[in-house]
Amino acid sequence: MRFWTFDTTIGNFFLDFAWLGVLLIIAMYLRTTVPLFRRYLIPANLIAGAIGLTVGANGLGLIDLTTDRMGAYVYHFLALLFIALALRTPQKKVGLSSVKTGMLFLMTYLVQGIIGLLIALLLVYTIMPELFVGIGFLPPLAFGMNPGIAFSIGESWEPFGFESGGIVGLTFSAFGFLAAYTTGLWAVRRGINQNEATFLKAGEDFPEDLKSGFVSEQSPQQPGKLTTTSEALESLSFHLGLVGIVYVATYGLLKLFEAGLFAIGADNEVHTLWSFHFIFAAIVALFGRKVIDATRISFAVDDVTMTRISNFFMDFMIVASVTAISLVVVVQYWLPLLLISIMVVLATWWFTRRFCYSAFSSYKLERFTAVYGNMTGTLQSGLILLRILDSGMKTPVSFNLVYGSGLALILGFPLLLLINAPVHYFADVITGFWMVLGAMIIYLLLLYIAWKVLEQKNSS
Repeated sequence: MRFWTFDTTIGNFFLDFAWLGVLLIIAMYLRTTVPLFRRYLIPANLIAGAIGLTVGANGLGLIDLTTDRMGAYVYHFLALLFIALALRTPQKKVGLSSVKTGMLFLMTYLVQGIIGLLIALLLVYTIMPELFVGIGFLPPLAFGMNPGIAFSIGESWEPFGFESGGIVGLTFSAFGFLAAYTTGLWAVRRGINQNEATFLKAGEDFPEDLKSGFVSEQSPQQPGKLTTTSEALESLSFHLGLVGIVYVATYGLLKLFEAGLFAIGADNEVHTLWSFHFIFAAIVALFGRKVIDATRISFAVDDVTMTRISNFFMDFMIVASVTAISLVVVVQYWLPLLLISIMVVLATWWFTRRFCYSAFSSYKLERFTAVYGNMTGTLQSGLILLRILDSGMKTPVSFNLVYGSGLALILGFPLLLLINAPVHYFADVITGFWMVLGAMIIYLLLLYIAWKVLEQKNSS
């Protein structure tokens, strides 16, 4: 609830967004002119975040961009981007490839969490007995999901002894982005040179649009359609209004649940409830989409516009998340951050490559790089790496990536429920995380068995 009652001025609010916008424009200029950024296709939002970290309150102090305010923006942007995505037209048929992609996502979440917890427990029993073991649970949230989720969960653990947990979650996300745009791009180049790419031959350069960051006049445009007349209401305003309606409904629902928890004496669960606001926002948005379809006004909702709104929230969320990182916290946790990040990235690479190359008969390189980018950065990272290999999105990989992510969130809901069990239901947090580790291993084995059964049915 802290980020709903956060005390700031309206001036700070608008100046923060103005500065974040300035950082994005500066970053876009650097993205188009600095050879290193062009070569590695570093997105402007990540560059802007790095600049914000350098000149903000946690760096040189030239701009008043504080960790608390940036964290609050990350918290709210997370729910807003989920709402925009959930308000799009539901897909009628997911397909076997999307199911397999979703299962692969979930198994990778579990692998990341298992490795992270094992390393955290090893540190606790050896050289860092005061370390909060839950730090090992942040990689699947920061790498596999997005910075907002990692921050929200890490912040919710702070009352239980995890000092600066939210900032640690954001720092893991920064490590993940670094992996996505370095090792991920190396995998793309290596695959092209080994003639594994479907549409590119060895020696071919990346498309100019991709390197420059600007769409050329010759490129096909997909701006979306206007669903309202500007005389009545700007179409973008209409779509943002729908997002606002859902967020207001989400807030009301959470306040209702909060009252219910207080009534039954479950006060400890209130903080957890507000930490998972993004899930409730997505559920309310899905229900809202059902209402839109039932009332036959779906013609007024444009999917491309909703996707662009979601990307808008994503860009600002990433800038704010990197800017919010505290260098003091990084120094404090440097050893577990470095050890866990390196081992999780290596495991993610091996696991996703092995399964993508063995489970799919076509577009193996495209699937691997897209999944790896998604499981270290965000869905946006996966799509950027995919666009290098499939600039026209001719393959079904982008479709599988998007709907596989949604399926993974549904199948991974038990994992989200496990997150707070050690701090709420165990007298000893370490014992609680040992139990969670065992549950994750069992869940991974069950998913692997289901995967093999699915493969056998598919082959027959």
